Amino acid sequence: MTPLESAARRELAVRLLLQAGPNANAAALAAAARRAYDELARVVSPLIGQGGVDALARRALHLTQREYPWLIRAPEPRQTDDPFAQVILCLERQEPAVAAEAAGAVFATFTGLLVTFIGEPLTARLLRKAWPDAFPAASTEETMP
Repeated sequence: MTPLESAARRELAVRLLLQAGPNANAAALAAAARRAYDELARVVSPLIGQGGVDALARRALHLTQREYPWLIRAPEPRQTDDPFAQVILCLERQEPAVAAEAAGAVFATFTGLLVTFIGEPLTARLLRKAWPDAFPAASTEETMP
């Protein structure tokens, strides 16, 4: 994945998360990230299965921890097998701008891994299906933003 592609994917995710509102706090951004992840998982899991979605989420989290080390797993009473639950817990503890950037990085990494796995055209279609509000209405192109 080139840096430009990664930046475009990150921008797409941040744009989606910022729909939570201009003055959204970290908890609202974390909730928006949860919804975005759930929608993405919903459209991707029929293709790669829930195990595949979980594996991509774990790998994306692991890779993103290089840039955001505070995403490192810490024992929590509400910890589950859901790999994205760790992201949500960590996002809730950050300043809103930092939470949005980190969530954008996780989503950019996840979608970059998905591109490697299933290809860019199919990933673009799935992203448009999962996150239609993040794409300009006039855009019908099947490539990544």
